[in-house]
Amino acid sequence: MKYKTIFLVDPVRSERIQLSKFVMQEFFTVMSFISIADCFKPSQMLHCDLVIYVLRTGKCETKHLLNIKKKFKKLPFVLVVGENAPEPDMTQLKEQGFTSLHKATNNEKVRELVLGFLAADGLPPRTELPHPVPIGIDLGPPQPLKQ
Repeated sequence: MKYKTIFLVDPVRSERIQLSKFVMQEFFTVMSFISIADCFKPSQMLHCDLVIYVLRTGKCETKHLLNIKKKFKKLPFVLVVGENAPEPDMTQLKEQGFTSLHKATNNEKVRELVLGFLAADGLPPRTELPHPVPIGIDLGPPQPLKQ
């Protein structure tokens, strides 16, 4: 499995960090942004595999999604709807060119959608490194330092 990159857009820093920790896996790189315009700047070197867009009243609304370029509208988008966020009009967004839109209402649903898109066959087993000091071996009493 190759590494995948997730762009997370949320203007609220504390909740952005919490969601990125919740979604993070060993084979995912999570980049967080304040606005959708920051994700797709021409100087952006990373290729995005999935965008998580948290809707917030007055800060991150669906009208901001309409301003991105057509090639980025083909990416899978997960729209996270909070308690006080307006309900997105999915049909209007699909008419504007978005091909893969999904809605989530909580962090568990976001994780489920992310794993469904980026690791459909399941995550590979974690690589475990041995502990640098073998556990269970008696090292004996500490030796005095020579001066």
